[in-house]
Amino acid sequence: MVHQFANISISEKDKKMTLKKNESDRAFGPFSLSLEQIRPHLLVNISEPEMVKLIIEMSAKFTKKRDQISDYVLEHRHVSAYTAFYLTTNIPKLHFLLSKLPGDVLDDFKNRPFIDMGSGPGTFSLAWKMLMKTPGHVEMIGVDHSQIMLDQATKIMNGFFPKDKFQTVRKFEEQKSNSILFFGHSINEMGRQKAQDHIMTIDPEYVMWIEPGTSEIFPELIKLRDVMLDHYDVLYPCPGNAACPNEWCHQVLRITHDPSIERLSQLVSLDRKILPMTAHVYRRKSKTPVVISAATVIRYIQETKFSFEYEVCHLVEGQNKNSIIEIQKKQLTKDEIKHFKNSNVGDRLSFEVEKMVGEKLRVKLL
Repeated sequence: MVHQFANISISEKDKKMTLKKNESDRAFGPFSLSLEQIRPHLLVNISEPEMVKLIIEMSAKFTKKRDQISDYVLEHRHVSAYTAFYLTTNIPKLHFLLSKLPGDVLDDFKNRPFIDMGSGPGTFSLAWKMLMKTPGHVEMIGVDHSQIMLDQATKIMNGFFPKDKFQTVRKFEEQKSNSILFFGHSINEMGRQKAQDHIMTIDPEYVMWIEPGTSEIFPELIKLRDVMLDHYDVLYPCPGNAACPNEWCHQVLRITHDPSIERLSQLVSLDRKILPMTAHVYRRKSKTPVVISAATVIRYIQETKFSFEYEVCHLVEGQNKNSIIEIQKKQLTKDEIKHFKNSNVGDRLSFEVEKMVGEKLRVKLL
């Protein structure tokens, strides 16, 4: 069995300063921030009851009053409440995504400028810094149209990494071809065409995004994927650059957060333990072709007494194809069975086909 988990290390000093290890969730996203750790770095100190009220108010705008979605960036209390809840619960998404990438790609990330397009309060800039351990001199740029969000991002980054370089701007319209361009829940707001314009202008070495895992945004991201493939290779989630066979492909991260954040989730009646997302990673085309031997799990089907069944996207004669696979438990250790009981949509598997069983492929994990 091959699961490509990133070699991401966290020093003991940094653990004490910024992160809490969750022993129940080792395989994916095992680090989370507590409310106590993030609170000193909010723009304003707000009580828990007020925080709950503001989060409920913002959540209603996100889901029912989309015309008012930008209102939450206009006031310091709202931004602080938003940061306390959504920054802390979104950070594990980046860990999940990085864990699916090859080690040579992770190594190549470390000394490249990181441009966080639509940075908000600095969620993924902070996550990138924590997880990648980039040197302090490496350029990190947060871009957002909201000055209050940039003020919050600056306070967050300076609070956790006071000696490291972090710049904020409201517009970024220059070429930086050695960079990593990251979109974190921002293509959903700015729209596909504007995101495409940013990519063409900046011309980065890598493009990454983590967007909502909804069927509504998927068609837009697939259109953007088609444009990307003229200049980039896809590293995740697709096995290859061929046409996408899916009507909806997303990832689902199941995670446990710090108890203080779990309490806040209960108070606002919002489940942040199951996090759907649509994550992609692209690298500029080079003379060395990208070869992804692993399949990507796109749907959990069932666990039987004898097997696990998934729908996967894998390469078949150079084309991305969806297949149903059956993994028999008799080939797995107890720890591997436990892992599969807690696996995620979006995980990667390497296997060889043993035989066809009806319309399913019975496979042997490598």
